This record gives sequence, C-alpha cells and structure tokens, in this order.
Amino acid sequence: MLFSLLQSGKTSIANFLSESINIEEAETPRPTQGVRIVEFELSNLSVNGKSNNIDIELWDCSGDHRFESCWPALRAGVQGVILVCAPTTAHAATRELELLYNYYVSQPKLSAKQCVVFYNCTEEQDDVETLNLSPTFSKVSQLAINLKTGGNRLKIDFSNYIASVMQSINKDV
Repeated sequence: MLFSLLQSGKTSIANFLSESINIEEAETPRPTQGVRIVEFELSNLSVNGKSNNIDIELWDCSGDHRFESCWPALRAGVQGVILVCAPTTAHAATRELELLYNYYVSQPKLSAKQCVVFYNCTEEQDDVETLNLSPTFSKVSQLAINLKTGGNRLKIDFSNYIASVMQSINKDV
C-alpha cells in the first residue's frame, strides 16, 4: 500500500516502479480519487537466499481525508505500507504520517520492517532529516528519493523493502 499526504508524488512513484511510465515523459498527475491499484511483477528478488518472482499489488491511496471512510477496507489484509511525503508537504508530514502509521501499521500489528517512508525530493532538497519525524519512526526506514535523478536507486530501495516485507510475512507463516 502506498499512502501519502496530498500532492507528494505517490502516483508518479507507483507508475515509475511498475514501469508504466518513463519519468522524463510523465505529465503532471491528477489527484488520486480513493484508490488506484497497480499490478506488476518484481523479478529475481532475493528473499532468504532464494531468487523469487513476486507479484506486486500496489495500492495507490489518496491522501485526501474525504476518503477516510474507505480506510477500513484499504487496511484489510495489508502486508506493507509505504508512506510518502515531499518538501511541499513536509510542514504537515509529522502529524499526518504519525496518524497513517498508527492506523495502517500499528493497529494491524505490522512490524516496523513492513513500513518505509519515502521523502520525494528534488536535487536541492534531499535530506530526509528535515522531516524531523517522531520517535515512532525510529525503527522505520526513511529514504530520500528522487525520480528524475535517482530512479535506479529507488528501484533498488523498493526491492529491498519488498524483500524485508516478504521476510516478515514468511516469519509469521
């Protein structure tokens, strides 16, 4: 599940990770209405020393609170959560990310390894430390990403995150 503050770039990230767009040709995305599900395969992912092809179902969820009544349905069966914010939304990020973390990670009893925070930056604004997140996020990976200049790094970070989620899920089985 990909969840974020309004206008933080989660749709562009989902489209890039699923290879449904070339980032140089991407148009300005429209706000997500409710949820949009993106399906793709992650090939040759190493989990517990074995190479796997993993089917990904990435739920691109609106950050608009008018869709909050849908949250219980979105949370059902969640296995991992990606929280996204951007420099333009950083001022509201701390409180909002805490709310989302509590609802989508803490309440369904996911581990911190099943969550990651992507700070969607430009070259000038690439310091995730500027978020100043609460101690709640001390065990959660927090990664500065840049689609235009660091797309390959994002794909590696995403693959590592998915491997971590898969290891957490396999522990519980």
